[in-house]
Amino acid sequence: MIYERNPKPPARNFLLASRMRSLLSLMHKRFLSSSPPPSSSFTVECLVNSCGLPSKSALEFSRDFHLHENNLQSFQSVFRCFQSHNIPSIRITKLIKRRPQILNYNVEDNLKPKLQLLVQNGIVGHHMCKVFVSNPVILNADLDSQIKPCFQFLKSVLGSNRNVVEAINRSSNLLTCDLKGCLKPNIDFFIREGVPFDGVAEFLIRDAITVQHKHNSMVNAVNDLKNLGFDPKAPVFLEAVRVRIHMSESIWREKIEVMKSLGWSEEEIFSAFKRDPIFLKSPVEKIRVATDFFVNTLKLGRQILSEDPEFFTLKIDKSCRRRYDVFKLLESEKLLEGGVKIEEVLKMRDKEFLVKYVKKYVDKVPGLWETFNGRKQQQSLPGLTEVILVNLFPELSIWMLVFNAICHFFPGHFCSFSFLYIFSLSLAYFNLLCIFESIQSIHLIVKV
Repeated sequence: MIYERNPKPPARNFLLASRMRSLLSLMHKRFLSSSPPPSSSFTVECLVNSCGLPSKSALEFSRDFHLHENNLQSFQSVFRCFQSHNIPSIRITKLIKRRPQILNYNVEDNLKPKLQLLVQNGIVGHHMCKVFVSNPVILNADLDSQIKPCFQFLKSVLGSNRNVVEAINRSSNLLTCDLKGCLKPNIDFFIREGVPFDGVAEFLIRDAITVQHKHNSMVNAVNDLKNLGFDPKAPVFLEAVRVRIHMSESIWREKIEVMKSLGWSEEEIFSAFKRDPIFLKSPVEKIRVATDFFVNTLKLGRQILSEDPEFFTLKIDKSCRRRYDVFKLLESEKLLEGGVKIEEVLKMRDKEFLVKYVKKYVDKVPGLWETFNGRKQQQSLPGLTEVILVNLFPELSIWMLVFNAICHFFPGHFCSFSFLYIFSLSLAYFNLLCIFESIQSIHLIVKV
């Protein structure tokens, strides 16, 4: 054994060496250990041999799903049943993993007849698996008294198998809903009230959840809307039904009272609601924030908001404030031409605004990109971060200088990632430093 003059390494090195050994042990258990527990091995073997899954996929499934000899036969029966309808093995395995209770049902008496009915009505392939995953209640539903009558009613309203499939893909609980107590009475009620039949069919496809509400609630919502002056024949009527029926009476009154406290009259509120019912779907706090921003910051009158309530559906903090800051910055630089109105700017598509008001001027106006990304008030934060990191790791200073130069010439591509990049770089450097010192300490220990 070779002895050094100073055989005791620094205490810090011992600590780093201990931590390094723990880290290596953890990495070995997590990433390098390839011997799964006995139940996982049995699951992997069955998935590979019986189902034809690749070893990698089988190993992944075995982490959360375990087969045993007592449920192997059920698994194979269910698997073959779905496989006979040309469903890929991986989808069947995912289905059983997410809904393992499917193994408890008899294939011949339960699964097979239901699968045949789905196929007859155009629900095949991955759509079939989706029905069972999203609505496991179908396993308990009776075929003759529940599922078949639902299919027949949907066809009578929607007209074609294609529309039925689309409706079920959007809301598979249409096959297990309360047909006699909710769905059929609500559809019949809409038609009696004068809602166009095509509009009812489209509404059923797009929003089956709303149509399945309790019939008494639906009647009350429709009567409330008619009292406000809504015409059931108008295209906006069913949109108003969706908003009103999903809102309790207390929340409805609260929103009305909040808008009154902000200076709106009932006439203005309901006039806006008739134009675009979605605006009252917004939470109370958003209504407050939006009204404050549009009235006090943008100086828009309530009449403008009442005539175009779409403003209330916009994202105030993530979009409107940033666009307003960009608008004011360009206005101060006298770069806006043609009497551009802020109302038009706020309602632009994101891509159009980016091209027309950001990319066009980003090289001419300092700070425009930061303003667009909402960092107007946080410009000092990256600088502070850089100072801290450079003091901790002096070797990073050159990298920061290079990266800042890149950000200056290509702001649109790199600025938003600067903090993440610097932080990641510092972590990588720190890890390398720890590993290097650990190797040195281990070397010293070996020498000792």
